[in-house]
Amino acid sequence: MRLRLNILATTLLMGSVLSKIHTVTTTASTTTTTRWITESLLIETVYDNTPSTIILGRHTADTTIISSEKDSTFNPETTSKSSLTTVSTVGTTSGTSEAIITPENRSSSTIDVTLPLASILSSASTSTSTIFSTSLPSDVSFWSGTVISTVKIASASTLSISTKSSSLSNFINTKTLTEDVTITTASTTSSVNLDTTSSTFEGYSNSSFIDLSSSSTTLKSTVNLAKSTESSSTIGSTSLTSSINTSSSSSKTKANAETTSSVEEDTRTTSTASTSTSSSSSETNTAKDTSTSSTRSTSSTSESSSSTTRTETKHTTSSTRTSKATSSSSTSTSSSTVIDLFQVISTDSPPDVFARDELYLELNDGVDNEDTPYETNKFYANLMVGDQDQPAFSFPYSFFYLTSTYYGLAMSHTLESSQTFGYSSDDSTTAEYYSNPILVGSLVFSATTLASSNIDMDLSDMKEMSVLVTLSDGTDDNFIDFPLVQGMGMGSAIYNGALVPQINSQVGISSFTEETSTALADGILKYRVTLYNDVDWLIYVTVPDEFTTDDFDLTYSDAYTLVGSSAIDGLIIQAAPAPDSDLDGYYDEAAGMYPLSCAVEGTYDTSSSDSATYKFAYTTEGSSASSSIIVFALQHHIDVLDSSTSSSATGIKLYSPTKGYMYGFLTNTLSMEETLNTDVSFLPFAEIMTDSSLSYTSEQLQLLAEVANSELSVDIASLVSEQDSNYYSGKVLDKYAQILLVVSDIIGDDDVTTSTLSALKTAFEEFTNNEQYYPLMYDTRYKGVTSTASQSGDTGADFGSATYNDHHFHYGYFIHAAAVVGYVDANNGGTWASDNKDWVNSLVRDVINPSSDDSYFPVSRMFDWFNGHSWASGLTSAGDGLNQESSSEDYHCYYGMKLWGSVIGDSSMEHRGDLMLSIMKRSMNYYYYFHDDNTVEPSEIIGNKVAGILFQNKITYTTYFGTNTEYIHGIHMLPITAASGLIREESFVKEEWTSKLSSIIDSVSSGWTGILRLNQALYDPTSSYSFFSGSSWSDDYLDDGQSRTWSLAFSAGIMNSS
Repeated sequence: MRLRLNILATTLLMGSVLSKIHTVTTTASTTTTTRWITESLLIETVYDNTPSTIILGRHTADTTIISSEKDSTFNPETTSKSSLTTVSTVGTTSGTSEAIITPENRSSSTIDVTLPLASILSSASTSTSTIFSTSLPSDVSFWSGTVISTVKIASASTLSISTKSSSLSNFINTKTLTEDVTITTASTTSSVNLDTTSSTFEGYSNSSFIDLSSSSTTLKSTVNLAKSTESSSTIGSTSLTSSINTSSSSSKTKANAETTSSVEEDTRTTSTASTSTSSSSSETNTAKDTSTSSTRSTSSTSESSSSTTRTETKHTTSSTRTSKATSSSSTSTSSSTVIDLFQVISTDSPPDVFARDELYLELNDGVDNEDTPYETNKFYANLMVGDQDQPAFSFPYSFFYLTSTYYGLAMSHTLESSQTFGYSSDDSTTAEYYSNPILVGSLVFSATTLASSNIDMDLSDMKEMSVLVTLSDGTDDNFIDFPLVQGMGMGSAIYNGALVPQINSQVGISSFTEETSTALADGILKYRVTLYNDVDWLIYVTVPDEFTTDDFDLTYSDAYTLVGSSAIDGLIIQAAPAPDSDLDGYYDEAAGMYPLSCAVEGTYDTSSSDSATYKFAYTTEGSSASSSIIVFALQHHIDVLDSSTSSSATGIKLYSPTKGYMYGFLTNTLSMEETLNTDVSFLPFAEIMTDSSLSYTSEQLQLLAEVANSELSVDIASLVSEQDSNYYSGKVLDKYAQILLVVSDIIGDDDVTTSTLSALKTAFEEFTNNEQYYPLMYDTRYKGVTSTASQSGDTGADFGSATYNDHHFHYGYFIHAAAVVGYVDANNGGTWASDNKDWVNSLVRDVINPSSDDSYFPVSRMFDWFNGHSWASGLTSAGDGLNQESSSEDYHCYYGMKLWGSVIGDSSMEHRGDLMLSIMKRSMNYYYYFHDDNTVEPSEIIGNKVAGILFQNKITYTTYFGTNTEYIHGIHMLPITAASGLIREESFVKEEWTSKLSSIIDSVSSGWTGILRLNQALYDPTSSYSFFSGSSWSDDYLDDGQSRTWSLAFSAGIMNSS
């Protein structure tokens, strides 16, 4: 028989380094060697069946003193008497310096040990971390288990003595013990009383306080070595009890982490200490609450108490996360709470640690949002920066500023037939990219007096979904307002002062006619224009109430020009591509009214745990026959429209530049009901999981312990600090946060958790003190927390983040890491999250501030609620508009925000994150991940399986750092978390692997290998786990932000639960 102990230790990174990691192996035919890994006192009793071996030892610095020489042991089979002679008295038996165990008395031997604690324990703050995993082969007929596991320091004033029988998974943590505890075992009952400073106890399992002020305390333990009648038994990780916390907001138990352990015993049933109530029967009763999370996703939650039975033991634990005070606004009823998902996070100034300075990039003349923060990553960014002559893509249209030949604001619409596809020489069947023509002004709104010498453009009222563009002739009285709003059905120009309207076309006008319609409101003229590309446009002219349609006329001047008959202050001209003739009436009913802006609103009703509502509420001006406007919705909106919005469908559809057809609705509000999966939390998750809980075998946990041990034997703070970009620093910080999560919630070791948590807190201090390579500042010009990297002139430093590029990528890693640290710290009684809440919230507010009540940040800087994902590019000009490469780092940010909200008790933030993830699951699987049956994107690019880089006006199968297949696909995978399991659907992952990755994976030998292989776990976790646990493993397969520890835990957890 072979009994193996694995000891997992970590390095404390804020001071002295502990001794190296050692493995204890006990074999029946050989002696046992023990090396301790702490600077404090340890007593351990280790024995196997035959012969019995007992070790008493003490480790100081690098010296183990047992008997008179290092690492010595005695064997009672061959030695009738063994002396334990030491420098100072370590142990005595019956008042002598000898401990005698013989084969004759080994069935029940008592050892009295007197410990001079006051003199030995010089450092009460030192801790030791030990994880035991033991097993016995099936051919052994003699069974017993560990009696004394560890004597270790629990705090400055107490020692925790934990004694376990091999079948008992109880572990009493004296640091958190608040009441007397009674533990019942097979033969004895032992009480732990808080009022006593020392206890003498007997039995299989005990725990006691020891007062350090006492010079000596006697511990008494009876070792039962009686022979068992069982022929087969396995002790699997008996002290590895995993703990999964439940979400306070949903009052549901999250997926429980289980340690699988089969223990065959003689009618012995022992309850676990995983919940407040323990099962007293020999069967495990599990109550499961299963709810459907989305149309393609089902997630279950469970709450159970478990017991150790004769045939099988599952050690399952759960601890309830205490609900903290929340800043969220909600409406309560007797049965539910309705949460405003866009409640302000804070109205306070960002912490003073962010120095105040103006970003080096000056605003163009005429770009003025007064005291309101500037949106830096919105559809109209091209109108703000550079020469201001590139298009703004409002979808389905684009608009651009013309200052030569024609003077005004041009409106363009993309036809599906106008798309251009590019192919490589290696593949003539699947296009590498497709794009649309830009800067083609189908219609140009202008005035007869506008010219290069006097035309000016101003931008104001810059909001999350709208901007007001104003063209003037250089005077204050004569100007044209163009409210540009996402999804707007018609382009609208409002003429003010003495400007005579003029409409030009860069395409050219082949015909022009005036039409009548009974569906029009009073005071509206209707015209039809056919361009030389054979596309018809409708033009509507609305005169103010004090005028009639007889007071104005629009006439044909030449093949490129239409001219108004006069200047009318307040005249409205609107235009849209003409639909099928039988659908004209919907535009007629909407003519005369236009949108000024649009706000996103949303609520979550806790009584409906799997759905939330959100809507685009358009603020309008003017009047129409229907009192409504035409708005267009994308496919991911169409899927979840509520019944009232669906009933306003017109049948009109227009092609968008890169997101397929958009569909018109006669309404002022687009309302949607989105399915949420609120059970996606910190630990591994995938939609293929059929078991509500995570489970790990003893062998898997043993490997996890070994790998985590290795990966934690570094100076985390130094690794984080040496990075020359906040992006890379965040990745490394988040990597170790994920390891912390495994140690805390899967392996379940308190001491490793404590030391790793401490190391991560230290690593965070460099950033919370703003002392990193590129410190952050609060930009008083555009208003936001941004990098100082470009203040000296290097515009590309830190990935251009100074100009608000990639903020969600960079900050997302910090937010997620902070959520993990805050979560684990809170579970251990800490206040790190509340202590650092303002700093973390500043990053959240910069990226995804939900409310205009916060005057320090723009609303939703990075995330585009209309398009259903973020745009990474900031204050830069590009002909194809905004773009984003890494879809996975996009949703990682908001996944981290969701978790952070749960940690700080902000239920609005938490469930806003749930909503965003659900929206992104839908949008990503249309516009970024190309399922074989995708009909939204052109069939010519579906074979690529991923978008590569998604622009507003083109999709190109590449990356900014290379064209390797693993780059293009991997950048849409990393980092892989529970959010990946929600958004990256099994069917897609399998298609992508089969068609694009399986043929190259064996030739990829880099950090991308681990990314691709861990992504494989979302559909084939067995192969994924085999890769990460295989003998040919190399750390070269890991990206800087990926750990083998997390990869093993993720793939094994999904594999075991699928």
